[in-house]
Amino acid sequence: MSEPASTGPLGALGAPFPLRGHPDVVDAVEVCAALGVPLERTVKTLAFVTPDDRLVPAALPGHARLRYGALARAAGIRRTDLAPAGGDRLARAGMRPGGVCPVSGDHDELVVFDETVGGPGRVHCGGGRPDSSIEIDVTRLMAAVPAAATAQIADIPATGPV
Repeated sequence: MSEPASTGPLGALGAPFPLRGHPDVVDAVEVCAALGVPLERTVKTLAFVTPDDRLVPAALPGHARLRYGALARAAGIRRTDLAPAGGDRLARAGMRPGGVCPVSGDHDELVVFDETVGGPGRVHCGGGRPDSSIEIDVTRLMAAVPAAATAQIADIPATGPV
């Protein structure tokens, strides 16, 4: 199922983009299987929270592993100050677990994109819910978060998904 998406935080991007429904899945490999897209054309977003309740989403290629220490350095905090964001915290940002998006309704968040995310082309990423993903040009996605940081926060595997 594909339909134009023009509401919520991503609606501020101006032009509609496809919102693709799929079964409730949270694993990047399962999302790719449901959508029929390669893992390398996905951006997964892992959400963390700091002790002062600031949301820190980390956006990286779907086949990569997060380097937690590098994320903490990019956010200007200690590694021990990063905790996974719970469902209540994500709900305040307009998202649910399993559908985290780098763009949210939380204007105090500090998004960190891995430096490899900025390549050209369209990507699939969470749209705020675990039963849908968006397809969007990666430059438009990154432009939606002008205050985001970019850093080397991912380990990219030589071959195969992680």
